[in-house]
Amino acid sequence: MGKTAYDGRMTKRPSAFALLALAAVLAARAGRPQSGRPADAQKTQLDAPGISIPIDVREQYLGRTGGKTAVKFVLSISKGDLRGAGNGQPRVYSFFLVGDVADDHGQAVESFRVPVDIDLSSTDVTNTTKPTAVTFLRALPPGTLNIQFRLEGVAGKAIATRAISLTVPAMSSEFRAEGAGSDAAGLPSAAAIVLEAENRPVVPSNTTGFVKILAPETEVPVGLLRIECEVKEPVKRVEFYLEDKKILIRNRPPYTVELDLGKIPKKQTLKVLGFDVQGNFVDADAWAINEKDARLAVRILELPKQKSAGETVELKVALQSIAGGVAKNLQLWLDDAMVKEWTEPPFTVSVPVARIQKATLMRATATDAEGKEFTDLKILKGESRFMSKVEVNLVELPVSVLDANGRLVKDLPREDFTVLEDGVKQELSSFEFAESLPLSLGIVIDGSGSMKDAMPLVHQAASEFAQKLVSTEKDQGFVIEFRERPTLLASLTHRSTDLERAIAETHASGGTALYDAVVMALYQFRALPGRKAIVVLTDGDDNHSWTDYATLRRYARAAGVPVYFIGLNLSFLDMGIKSKMTELAADTGAESFFIGKASALAEVYRKIETELRSQYFLRYLTNSGKGENQFRAIEVKLKNSKLHAKTIRGYFP
Repeated sequence: MGKTAYDGRMTKRPSAFALLALAAVLAARAGRPQSGRPADAQKTQLDAPGISIPIDVREQYLGRTGGKTAVKFVLSISKGDLRGAGNGQPRVYSFFLVGDVADDHGQAVESFRVPVDIDLSSTDVTNTTKPTAVTFLRALPPGTLNIQFRLEGVAGKAIATRAISLTVPAMSSEFRAEGAGSDAAGLPSAAAIVLEAENRPVVPSNTTGFVKILAPETEVPVGLLRIECEVKEPVKRVEFYLEDKKILIRNRPPYTVELDLGKIPKKQTLKVLGFDVQGNFVDADAWAINEKDARLAVRILELPKQKSAGETVELKVALQSIAGGVAKNLQLWLDDAMVKEWTEPPFTVSVPVARIQKATLMRATATDAEGKEFTDLKILKGESRFMSKVEVNLVELPVSVLDANGRLVKDLPREDFTVLEDGVKQELSSFEFAESLPLSLGIVIDGSGSMKDAMPLVHQAASEFAQKLVSTEKDQGFVIEFRERPTLLASLTHRSTDLERAIAETHASGGTALYDAVVMALYQFRALPGRKAIVVLTDGDDNHSWTDYATLRRYARAAGVPVYFIGLNLSFLDMGIKSKMTELAADTGAESFFIGKASALAEVYRKIETELRSQYFLRYLTNSGKGENQFRAIEVKLKNSKLHAKTIRGYFP
């Protein structure tokens, strides 16, 4: 890619005359007063020897992210001060905005380097001060901060520098990615995704009422019954279950469901689960249908738990009044031992997993003023057991087994596998062959300018790959292309033809936001259980991401999705990005491939396809007592010492 006089990347290389003209114009316009500046903007000026470019800085505080505040900066710069005269060709210049942050005592807080693109092709010649806006996000600690900005080219040459002062407030509301704006496809930026992920909302176990089923105006024993659910913040998604079978998901109001009760009256249970915008469980409720003459109905609910909650199961008992019935008390029992007694809501309790595993029967009993009992029973043993396999601290492991020659080994029995978490043996809750399970696949393709010659072969190989792996109505996939930023060309779909069409739309031009693209791909799988994989094709190092490598690695370890990398035509000088691809693939239980020619792509995609079809899929309920910010190491051992198991190295809960 060509460089401007500022060492910035651009879409077209300017002539030597244009470079000289640009430098001359910048020098001639030094010190020009700013005009048209909004009244409420922070006024500052980036100064450098021989150059004075006026800049307006606006900041917007968007919410809490972890222990910091998400700040949206908007920098307005006059195109007339940046653009060279006499060159009307389209020119998009790439720079880096560098910032050093210190507190009011002068102590360093952090530093950042954010890529920014400035399009200088549409300046109105009648108004040379027409501004262009540069927007970026940053998480900053509350308090008085001093920020030293530098606008630099790719090689680090500073155009100008100047300091500003901010007083960052502590925010009570949580930052949400959609609050920072979105791209043309309606997707948040990688920066917004990462900042949102820093929030780990935890709803105290002694609170309730975020999800409540309202009594239907007319309750019928058969036919159609409409039921409405009352929802409070932070619930954004509600899932409806009838007899533990999911029947509907509502992502926005009204949170209602219409049930077909059939032609014969029978006792049934409607259960609703409420989740926040990040997919974290918040609250649940249940409604008993066709309880006949009962004045109270009782239902035991197992709640999806926060991952950091430890070795306990969160339970809730839903108590429903029928025809004015009132409960005097409510008790929960495991076999003949009482676990908890309530006289008023909330009816929630945390029970040790070990205690539940030893029990055979769970019973919740409500007693009314006349001494009548109303009970719900749950069997804890056998095929009809109540306890869910997928809702309590569940860890999912895709495992590949290889022999001494690197060949994949299939059809091993469950007894051959031992899973250790931080050196402690874990009890497998399920063991399956991956080939029989649905697959969610992410295909990520580098669309930077250097990929131009390879694109025809990329289209062919990636399309065949998608066609083979998204082959049933249960499989699904998406396609992301990245240049200066990632773009979702096809959202999750069961139709491989949609994926092939999106792959064919990829074309080469621009920079390489590799890290942002991987974050965006992982984001597509949020709150999605089951077998997943991402395959990334690129021919160069990242040079345009908001996300740095350390942040990406942490995000990938928390997501637990295998990320395969294909490095195309990388040279000996690209050892840095090669080692990062290899490390990230190993972290996530995947593999990295490096090839010299695009003609080898089909064979690499075939190898990845074979591995995905040959894997084992293991699940276990972790018994770790570590907190949410502590890494948990995973090792899978095999009975046959000549075989090697490959899976994720560990995870952040």
